[in-house]
Amino acid sequence: MTLRALIVDDEPPARAELRYQLERLRGVEVVGEAQTGGEALKLLGALAYDVVFLDIEMPGLDGVALAERIAAGDYGSPLVVFVTAHDQHALRAFDVEAVDYILKPLDPRRLAATVDRLRLRRQGAADVGRAAEPLADPPRFLAGRDGERAFPVPLNEISYLTAQGDAVHLVTTEGRQLDLRDATLTGMERLLPADRFFRCHRGYLVQVHEVAEIVPFFNGTYLLRMKGSRDEVPVSRSRVRRLKELFRLA
Repeated sequence: MTLRALIVDDEPPARAELRYQLERLRGVEVVGEAQTGGEALKLLGALAYDVVFLDIEMPGLDGVALAERIAAGDYGSPLVVFVTAHDQHALRAFDVEAVDYILKPLDPRRLAATVDRLRLRRQGAADVGRAAEPLADPPRFLAGRDGERAFPVPLNEISYLTAQGDAVHLVTTEGRQLDLRDATLTGMERLLPADRFFRCHRGYLVQVHEVAEIVPFFNGTYLLRMKGSRDEVPVSRSRVRRLKELFRLA
């Protein structure tokens, strides 16, 4: 499928660069540009877009406020990707459930991975990370939620992730459990650095440096006792070989 995209940025060079990078990718077509939030609302009211690429700091209606208007449902249901030079707005971006948050200057591989994820979302794929390439620059933190409140958790403060039914939970090094929205464990495995996070079980993804003890279990399996939380995480038999390679177990 082809994604119909709208670019919103008050700087013409930034719009031109993003258009150039998007037009080089398969499955995306830029059909609109706006330099203010007001202009964007007019375009959104006239045509159904699949995705809106938004700058954040713009005069008048800024990118987050515009995303809130989109999320209210009055302009169809386009997905939102923030493209900005400022990383301090990431938490606000998670609050409006943006699909991604890309920093300028643009990395073409990063943008291509985002477009892959967008196409999968639009196609209704169960696992949004299944066919996407690993990101060129992994996130510095994940936004966990407790009810309607969001909390940025740096990667080094994550003990492990666990999937329970359709939900994915993040457990911090202090033992606090937060929810991850619109996430799958396989998607998180692709998103996070492979040298730091180990898929030890179909339902668990652990931070390697947070493993305090490797405890033999039954039938050749193991339990991982985590440092801060002191929780015990199972290792499935199919992942034992990789476990031994990571920790150089005999």
